[in-house]
Amino acid sequence: MKLPAALVCCLLITTLTAQAEQEVILSAGKGLGNALMQRDSIASAEMAGVNYSAKFAEFPLDSGLWQWWVQGSYSQLQLTDDGEQQEQNVTELKPVLRWYPRSTAEGLFGEAGVGAAYLSEKSFGDIELTTHGNFALHFGAGYRLRNGAVASVRYSHFSNAYTNTPNPGFDFASLNWHFNF
Repeated sequence: MKLPAALVCCLLITTLTAQAEQEVILSAGKGLGNALMQRDSIASAEMAGVNYSAKFAEFPLDSGLWQWWVQGSYSQLQLTDDGEQQEQNVTELKPVLRWYPRSTAEGLFGEAGVGAAYLSEKSFGDIELTTHGNFALHFGAGYRLRNGAVASVRYSHFSNAYTNTPNPGFDFASLNWHFNF
């Protein structure tokens, strides 16, 4: 896919958020079967990705600490289908809401993000997408140590959200390591 597009997106975010807390997130994961939102399986797919996030707002409330982040991501999925090696490149841009139950950004957290994604291939494994442009959705949970080290798990879903039919979509799960600066 167009890795330069992902880099341009990350550079734009960096320019807009130069003074904010930032993180680079390295991801590794697997495609999922059809048990959740997707219609067909890509369970044999392997995934690797990199995300850049910048915090742009923080709200300490009685219910905990709420943070808004903007995130640009590039992920590559690979699988073998009928003896043919296939590759799917995903570029995303989305706001992410992160919640810590404490009043500080440490310990357990949950997060969710909804945004836009561009998928390089309409056909991937058993899945036939109708559009290259899709909605990106993720739910995650993680743990942040006092020294700032963060590990998280994430479920990601991509589909056209019924703006076109059919709407097969695809899902993957990932383990992530965050590098804060």
